[in-house]
Amino acid sequence: MTLLVGDIGGTNGRFGLVDGDAVRPRAVRTLANDGFATFEDEVAAYLDAAPERPDRAVLAVAGPVFGDAMRLTNRDWLIDGHALERRFGLTRVALVNDFVAQAAALPHYSADELTPIGEATPIHAPKAALGPGTGLGVAGLRPAGGGWIPAPSEGGHIELAAIDSEEFAILQALRRDFGRVSAEWALSGPGLARLHAAAGAVAGRGDAAIDTAEVRTRAEAGDVHALASVALYLRLLARFAGDMALTLGAQGGVYLCGGVVPRLSALIDPAAFRAAFEAKRPHDDLMRRTATVIVTSDVAGLIGCAALAGPAPERDGASR
Repeated sequence: MTLLVGDIGGTNGRFGLVDGDAVRPRAVRTLANDGFATFEDEVAAYLDAAPERPDRAVLAVAGPVFGDAMRLTNRDWLIDGHALERRFGLTRVALVNDFVAQAAALPHYSADELTPIGEATPIHAPKAALGPGTGLGVAGLRPAGGGWIPAPSEGGHIELAAIDSEEFAILQALRRDFGRVSAEWALSGPGLARLHAAAGAVAGRGDAAIDTAEVRTRAEAGDVHALASVALYLRLLARFAGDMALTLGAQGGVYLCGGVVPRLSALIDPAAFRAAFEAKRPHDDLMRRTATVIVTSDVAGLIGCAALAGPAPERDGASR
């Protein structure tokens, strides 16, 4: 049987096909959500160009999942499993949170898809997957028998805290403009641009607003203000990663997923990142032993969907 796997964020949908009980996708294609009025239209565009029709589907979607239908957190799209089954002749469509899929993928990477930050190495123990994209996703993964069980989380929406006067002033500037400052608001992909603008306002520079890609480009070119904004972003992200490690008991490692962190990897100071991650007194020693790893696979969510699908069911016995 052929499985359709999809990783659906606020900006893009990535799709692929998986054969039998494999986890590696083929016929992978990424589609921009802005090109489609509905999610079903996007699926149709992928399937119209696919080499064959799948029998069932597992779709990772950006937002909480309860039952067979949900709306994306950062795009007003309804994703309805039953409607997809009827329209595309699928025996079963399962919806999972996108970071549950990211967590489920963790045991299935090759070594060249993982880049460590610091010297600590992952162990066989509970893990955490987190990462900035359109939003800020979080999930846990716990060993169970001979396998793993992912645990959903909306940890990206916790309150973001400052630890010094500079951070307090910058977060206060964000709060004046946007109200509540969640971790996602500052540490999602767009969050870097927001932090840069707030830092400029606090410093009285009055910089013209620029997007996250431009902040990164300027930082790579050596612009001191952009470098300071990236350093702040990474410091806050490292502290948030440490908070999630403690919350989820992730002694097996914290994995930074999604496309944003790999694009910033050349600007990461491992020592500074680890210092911020580990500063969790009275648990500094525990944190020093907890690995931090960048996931560089561009099909992570699809691998996770395939891992969550389990063995292909017999057509007559398929059930929710």
